Amino acid sequence: MPRRLALAALAATLPQYALAQSGPSLWDVIEPNRLIERALQSGVMALRTQMDVQYDALNVDLAAGRATLTGIEIWPLPEWEGGLDCQIKADRMTIRSAPLDEIDNMRFQIQIYGAEFGKICLPREPRGAMEMLGLESVSIPHMTVEVDYEVSSSAAQVHVLADVKDLASVDVNADFAYLWFDGREDMENPKPVAFLSSATVSVENYGLWERLAPQLPPQFTNPDNASMLTEGMLGSALAQMNREAASPNAKGDISALSKEQNALVASAKEAWPTFLRDPQTIVLETRIDGDVYLDFDAIEDNPRELFAALQPVVALKPASQAQLLDLALLQKATGETADTLTPDERRMVGLALVRGQGAPRNVKAGLDLLGPLGRSGDRAASLALAEAMELGVPEDAYRYALIAASNGEIEATGILDRIEERLPMARILQLQNDVTNINSGAPPAELLASVAAMRQRASDRISGVGWPRSYPVAAIWAILAKAAGDPQGASILDEIDERMRLSGPDAVTAWAEWESQASNRAMEAWVGNDMPTNLGR
Repeated sequence: MPRRLALAALAATLPQYALAQSGPSLWDVIEPNRLIERALQSGVMALRTQMDVQYDALNVDLAAGRATLTGIEIWPLPEWEGGLDCQIKADRMTIRSAPLDEIDNMRFQIQIYGAEFGKICLPREPRGAMEMLGLESVSIPHMTVEVDYEVSSSAAQVHVLADVKDLASVDVNADFAYLWFDGREDMENPKPVAFLSSATVSVENYGLWERLAPQLPPQFTNPDNASMLTEGMLGSALAQMNREAASPNAKGDISALSKEQNALVASAKEAWPTFLRDPQTIVLETRIDGDVYLDFDAIEDNPRELFAALQPVVALKPASQAQLLDLALLQKATGETADTLTPDERRMVGLALVRGQGAPRNVKAGLDLLGPLGRSGDRAASLALAEAMELGVPEDAYRYALIAASNGEIEATGILDRIEERLPMARILQLQNDVTNINSGAPPAELLASVAAMRQRASDRISGVGWPRSYPVAAIWAILAKAAGDPQGASILDEIDERMRLSGPDAVTAWAEWESQASNRAMEAWVGNDMPTNLGR
């Protein structure tokens, strides 16, 4: 015990001791940001065994999950002729993970600003492509590589963006409904398990096409001829893929295109001539309805399986841009005529404004539109309101989450749980009663005739799924079920008591009054419905 007390006293006095000193202290050595910075410095020194690396400054913010390096210069020392002269520069690089308080997210993001390298840094073939385009060096004002993984659902988002000065902006996005690995057969070499929702590769022209077009056959760059040429060239390439992958014993036309391959050819035939007339953006994206399992073994053996899974098409803009709000509707919703919106219009615009999808984010305007819908029980509106208000206005968020969860939005129960950790339990009980008054209405007689029905209603009320969460109302049904000899009813009642005890003395005091009301309501129902006789039958 004395040792524990000494350690506790040391930990408590370190920050004050550090402040009292004019120079470095022990706290400077063990301060978390400093420890992470030392670890990154060790990583840089290990990297220097393979290449030369310099930087001006390193800054670490552990709470935000961010490390920043500035003034970076790298000499990768490639082995090809002239490679020793290769130098890569970057003004700034930021490495980010999820903040410490986001325990459900695993995030890895690298952002690079002001990067530049010469053609000598590339192997011979890519260097030849740069020479063909008349480039001596490549300048990248901004580049992002990001993987955002949600532990609870195993959903993942992958995003890569590179803006290349005077050439193009390349934007790659992939959304996975589920992404992990299967190690049942070989844990050391697990197979990926991926359910893809969407994927998009978008290239915006900053001058690349103007450099590339003179190198191509004139008929390929002529919009009047490009349609048929595109159809022929792309169709032939796909047919060749099918032939090369076909089994030696395959019968029929082994080069025949599948419907998904034909859809790609048709979309390219339509999009390419239009791009030639106005070379701004070209997009390759999936058109998946829901999500699709990626069977990598089947895809590797059969290109038709790849196209069947991804259903790729060529377009001039991502499909997400087609979901932009109509400007007239947006102006109507944010003007003096907002009261004339239909509920569907109010929901559409409100969700777009709150989430910043389809319209510029304006949380206040979105909440104003969604408020009446949320109060009337609209599930999508109430969930959006709860999400938007959770941090700033937790009491209002709790009310909306009660509504959303009771209408089937399971995600809202997580919001309820998080807010209950922040607010006093006495206030939580009152907020629950604002939505479901413990003294309003008699318990339905049909439920009182079945122990299973009483048990289920108690479970629904404590979870908040299907019915608004209410610990006092859940207690009514649990008391009745327990009185009828149901073990689950007793367990639910014990769970409620345990929650109150662990929430502190104030919660126990507040709960005593609510439990008294619940007991009285249960007794009234038990006696008024002669439940011993009814249940005995």
